[in-house]
Amino acid sequence: MSRRSEGRGESILSILIGILVLLAGAAAVFYAAYKVSYVSVDYGIHVGIAEELDWSDPVQMLKEHPEPVWHILVRIAMKICRVDAQRAAGFVSGGLCALTYLIAAHFLYRAVGKGAITARDTAVNLSVKASAAASPGSASGLSLIGAAVFTWLLSISSAIFVPWFNEKPYVGQGSPNPWHNPTTIMVRPIALLIFILVMGECVRVQRGGFRKGQGLRIWKGFLLAFLLLLSNISKPSFVQIFYPAIFLLMFLWLFVYRFRNFPLGMQLLLCCVPSVALMALQFISAFYGSTNEDSAGVVFAPFKVAGIYTRNIAFSTFLVLAFPLFVGLCSMVRRTFDWTDAFAWIMLLVGMAEKFLLAEGGSRMAHGNFNWGYILAVYLLWFVSIRDYSAWSCSFPEDGGAKKALSILFFILGGLVLIAHFISGIYYLYYLIVLGNGI
Repeated sequence: MSRRSEGRGESILSILIGILVLLAGAAAVFYAAYKVSYVSVDYGIHVGIAEELDWSDPVQMLKEHPEPVWHILVRIAMKICRVDAQRAAGFVSGGLCALTYLIAAHFLYRAVGKGAITARDTAVNLSVKASAAASPGSASGLSLIGAAVFTWLLSISSAIFVPWFNEKPYVGQGSPNPWHNPTTIMVRPIALLIFILVMGECVRVQRGGFRKGQGLRIWKGFLLAFLLLLSNISKPSFVQIFYPAIFLLMFLWLFVYRFRNFPLGMQLLLCCVPSVALMALQFISAFYGSTNEDSAGVVFAPFKVAGIYTRNIAFSTFLVLAFPLFVGLCSMVRRTFDWTDAFAWIMLLVGMAEKFLLAEGGSRMAHGNFNWGYILAVYLLWFVSIRDYSAWSCSFPEDGGAKKALSILFFILGGLVLIAHFISGIYYLYYLIVLGNGI
């Protein structure tokens, strides 16, 4: 999107206020993550690893700790800021949450913000969204202030809290914003960048009719390969849902587009090869290696782990997905459901399959570590749902009548569901920070 067109779409004053709101939102999520780091049950062991990390022998370090990026950043923060490991952990996790917020806000604004219709090559400004943004009555698009507010709602929302069902806000339900696990906080901004990059390229090529020379751009291919490797050593939970999901999408496209996407699929496969090789080594080390004496491999255990933490798996799942479900159904009815939405749902289904069907054998079974890919998929689905919902706010029919009234009514209903998630997210932070609960 050119700066000139962007300026025409939104006043300088609005942009300045939007920047202030963005900074306030980033500061809020930084503070929340920083405070949670002092009470979370997961931080003790990870802070201990950061303190003892020996990076003089990288190969041995990766064997003992296959996901060391967060721990390395904590060690760097300790040296630069001259603070103890606990405080450095808070700084790193807070910074990562603020970074995730800013990345999400940036791409949300680029997708449905004022002037976004001119950004034909923007990663998440897909054709169907551009058409919606250009419809009568929506030329103004979403302001930077609006993008900041919607992203703040995304960054705080959690599973709807029903006290008589789920006494603990997170356990049993999950959340798009898990504050207590530092390695998930580490991989989340990388996962978001990969998701946006891949779907931006896929939709660009698809819109170009899969013509020769319209494939994955070389520099983006190298960037994708690097980000996938970085996500591996941050936490392999993202790639374990990404690989099956992108395969399923490309396989589906073979039928939808009569094999014209085959070259693109091969290009994406080449980008994945280095990280697939690394993940294989990580998998062997984590589940069958001598460095993890507690692990007894991977077992097929349908609903066994999830059933430990909730008496109704289906209802717990609904509590965390109520808003995405509502927006997804409305997008289908409004005919704005696109391939980015589809890919997010495919990733969620892959994450669900891993969470509900697989488990670690032995004493680690109850840890539920196959849940983390699902949690990342929940966040990405929430991101596209917020994108769709904010685009909806800019595209009400102008002709009036029952169609417009119905659209506004369902938009308000969606807003009420979103508010329920947001209030629950506020309580979740209160439960962690004020009441001092570890998870």
